[in-house]
Amino acid sequence: MTSVLDQAVLDRLALFSSNHYLLVAAFVFILVLIIADEVERKTRRYREIGAQEAAQLINRGASLLDLRDRKAFDEGHIANAIRIDAADLADRVLALAKSNPPAIILYCQNGEQSKRSAKRAAGLSATPVAILKNGLSQWRQENFPLVQKSRGSS
Repeated sequence: MTSVLDQAVLDRLALFSSNHYLLVAAFVFILVLIIADEVERKTRRYREIGAQEAAQLINRGASLLDLRDRKAFDEGHIANAIRIDAADLADRVLALAKSNPPAIILYCQNGEQSKRSAKRAAGLSATPVAILKNGLSQWRQENFPLVQKSRGSS
């Protein structure tokens, strides 16, 4: 009896697939994207962390690298952050790793530049690399403090 039911289900699935091939193709495409994203998350060598975890790591001595431009940095950055250009990333990561921090945290405005930079940084040192998920936007949204450059200083 179950084999008859199994065959009926397979027949209906085949009929549905032939009548709705675009829908099935879209489903397969989305499924492949989800699997690829999960594989990338499992194999990457850096972590995405929230503002709360970042604050805890900073309190334990993590190094903080701000990847935004000078103007954005001066308008507000996380305390003790070092502003760097993407071109200087390798040199900074190697230098910071010598001081043996518990982690190196990268952040930008929304998290996209940090992801690209973290892929490179993670391969440079044994020090764990993390990015601030959703960047400084998330930090601000959770009302964590920022430091601003005073107008009188250069």
